[in-house]
Amino acid sequence: MEIIGVCGDDCASCPRYIATQDGNPAKLEQVKELWVRLGFREPSFPAGDLVCCGCASEAKCAYPELRRCAMAKHVANCGQCEDYPCELIEAAFEKTRSLEPKIAGLCSQDELKTLKRAFFYKKRTLDRIHGQLKKGHGK
Repeated sequence: MEIIGVCGDDCASCPRYIATQDGNPAKLEQVKELWVRLGFREPSFPAGDLVCCGCASEAKCAYPELRRCAMAKHVANCGQCEDYPCELIEAAFEKTRSLEPKIAGLCSQDELKTLKRAFFYKKRTLDRIHGQLKKGHGK
């Protein structure tokens, strides 16, 4: 099942989301270890703070401004927005692009594959969604 976040992240592939849905504290600790290794969190960060139930929840988000905007426009993700692409989502794409080379050497090939699927294809995903929306409206 496809679960796409506001920013285009693939929640169904996201280690945080998967660990939360499984209700498995050990998996959440593994995600914490990966996030610490990648420099996303400090070692003292509680693994429980990584719990994520998707964009509809009040979980901490890397792109809170996108979430606020999408909620105000009543769209599930930026690809469904008539104003896509905008400066906010372009900044998110750039932030994501800048992370990829930094993390490539810090994780295993399997971890990198998972992270790419979950986070690094957001532009492609939102472009697809937006294209389907435009097709549906005869544009």
